[in-house]
Amino acid sequence: MALLDIKDIDVSYGKQLTVKDCSIELGEGRICSVVGESGSGKTTVIRAVLGLLPGGGKVTKGDIVYDGRSLLNLNKKEWRALRGHDISMIFQDSGAMMNQTRLIGASFAECIRTHENTSKADAWKKGAEMLSRMRLPDPERIMHSYPFQLSGGMRQRVGIAMGMTYQPKLLLADEPTSALDVTTQAQIVRQMMTLRDEYGTSIIIVTHDIGVAAYMADHVVVMKDGRIEDQGDRDHILNHSENEYTRRLIAAVPSLGGKRYV
Repeated sequence: MALLDIKDIDVSYGKQLTVKDCSIELGEGRICSVVGESGSGKTTVIRAVLGLLPGGGKVTKGDIVYDGRSLLNLNKKEWRALRGHDISMIFQDSGAMMNQTRLIGASFAECIRTHENTSKADAWKKGAEMLSRMRLPDPERIMHSYPFQLSGGMRQRVGIAMGMTYQPKLLLADEPTSALDVTTQAQIVRQMMTLRDEYGTSIIIVTHDIGVAAYMADHVVVMKDGRIEDQGDRDHILNHSENEYTRRLIAAVPSLGGKRYV
């Protein structure tokens, strides 16, 4: 049985249909990359999984089943128990999602205390330990910093640490490397791969970067205009797909010395 089964869903904002007939299966310890141009519906799909569709967005057809359980009719208490513990999300700029006027340690500790009955001091200690486990240097300095005092890459790594506090089975990543330089992108990608290898975490990563998708994914989903245009294992999508749109996306990847690095 798949850990996550997105079954033929439509997502609408009022009368506007933005995602149509989307189906994705993800097994335990697997990585799926969802690729496509801006506005293709990639982010909408993973936000639907976590029940975080903005502006009145709603799944109007189909089902989303996690670990044998439908996610579409959960109440607030059930979502609170699931988010963070079983399913976590990393946003495009984790720093922007944090309160800029609060120390990272204060935000991290508050997040921990929403999931367990513990003191502020113990929650702070647990946050620092998690930063250390994610191989972030000088965790106490980071805990005593404000988000704007850290680089974009460092903020993303803090976001990953927060998301992995309870070793979730499923990690949703929305363009986690798009705002970073190439060297920092590589660090984030390697860290996410380590999560899969060490914790068995299943990952869905939304990206427009075919290179990142090619490196990370077991399974690749190509979206266009709110629909799945193509999908399959990495080798099929990169080397054997007969879909014209997929071929154009791959052909658009820059080459160096005649070699294309995907």
